Amino acid sequence: MAGMDQRRKTRYYLVSRVDMLLPNRGEPLWGAVANISRTGVTLYIRQQLTPKTKVTMKLRFQAEDGREITETATAMIIWQRGETAGLEFEQPILVNSPAAQATPHLADYIAKKEAGSLPSKS
Repeated sequence: MAGMDQRRKTRYYLVSRVDMLLPNRGEPLWGAVANISRTGVTLYIRQQLTPKTKVTMKLRFQAEDGREITETATAMIIWQRGETAGLEFEQPILVNSPAAQATPHLADYIAKKEAGSLPSKS
């Protein structure tokens, strides 16, 4: 069995597109993940954002078989320079925290990134 893939769980990969729902705006904005950590995310986004605005982000993950799932995280817009914006998660995605339990695929992705088993790009 050497060389055979013996994973028991499907792997999910973070998709760079993120939908952001802002207060008093009917349609979501979308951006792309530049980088992500336990405390926040940097996005590439073309629209002008207002700092200190609380947003809901829909993060997408895709399984190897093409299935897609989404997870929701709440964040605060902290800064924007041109088409790059920094957002801080309302609750850090700490191991076994309520935030990690609410976003298990994101928590798993970040843990793998920290362990060096993912490219450092995002």
